Amino acid sequence: MSPEARRIIFPSPGQVELVSWRPSEPDPDQVSARSLYSLMSPGTETTILHRRYDPETHFADMFSFPQLQTGVQTVAVVEKVGDNVEEFAPGNIVFLRRGHGSHHVIDSDQCTAVPAHLDLRQACWAGLAKTAFRAAWIAPFAAGAHVLIVGAGPVGQMAVRWAAAVGCATIAVSDLSEHRLEHARRGGANMIVAGGLEVCCGAVAGINKGAGPDIIVDSTGNPAVFCEALSVTARFGKLVLLGDTGYPSRQCLSSAVMTKGLTIQAVHDSHDRDGWSQRRVDEHFFSKVTGGSFTLDGLIEREFQPEECRYAYELADSARNNVVGILFDWTGGASPCP
Repeated sequence: MSPEARRIIFPSPGQVELVSWRPSEPDPDQVSARSLYSLMSPGTETTILHRRYDPETHFADMFSFPQLQTGVQTVAVVEKVGDNVEEFAPGNIVFLRRGHGSHHVIDSDQCTAVPAHLDLRQACWAGLAKTAFRAAWIAPFAAGAHVLIVGAGPVGQMAVRWAAAVGCATIAVSDLSEHRLEHARRGGANMIVAGGLEVCCGAVAGINKGAGPDIIVDSTGNPAVFCEALSVTARFGKLVLLGDTGYPSRQCLSSAVMTKGLTIQAVHDSHDRDGWSQRRVDEHFFSKVTGGSFTLDGLIEREFQPEECRYAYELADSARNNVVGILFDWTGGASPCP
């Protein structure tokens, strides 16, 4: 393991630095891996970076400063394996739920093999695809369903593609950004609503034989959207909270919950259920991508070297309506193949 390992940290709120560190050697059930690419989750990472959350929330419980792990989706090459590890060998390409850093030591059962010939940059989407899969599974997305996805950011884009992969009848997407909506259209959305939910309400009223969407996925993390989304959901429909707000106390119920008999379902990346573990979702995602039913073309719009991390986070915060995928390249210009 290189003593010159580096990682991106948040030393204090609003501050971003690239620092050196010395990883440990792998235990018998672990692997050590060198990063090739890592993909930013802009909403969650900037929420943490700028401490945009109430003190009595899970954000406050999970994150403090200095925050040493930033990001959760990395493609890496295995460099060394522990004595008990049989499923991986040096040179294997794996997907990890680990942050923006050059090196990682991780339990082998937390790694997923990346299929040969899959674009390694696109493989980084497995993390956010897993998050969106939680909503797709619990909703559930199914052939013939009428779905409205509110918010076309990175997680919303993944939700669009899961809906398209299973053949939902209506895949409506609402967002304020024409740029993000165009990505949603290419990903399989068949109804685009440019505007807020007050505009969306009228636009989607005619679907599902006039009943409206039976499933709404709120991927925004904006607490104000919650109450508005309830007014759009069809009678006896379900509102799935996929966006992770830092201000849950601002999410307010309305009388629509009672009068329309609505179900509210929250999902989180950590909600492994019905046998859908991290690796199983990763492998399912990879099969959809390699099979051509889950398109990711064009979603990664900006690539940065680790040394440019401060600018990358400034861009993520100031221009999120105009940039979907932000990638860090850890190869240093070398071929990613070992």
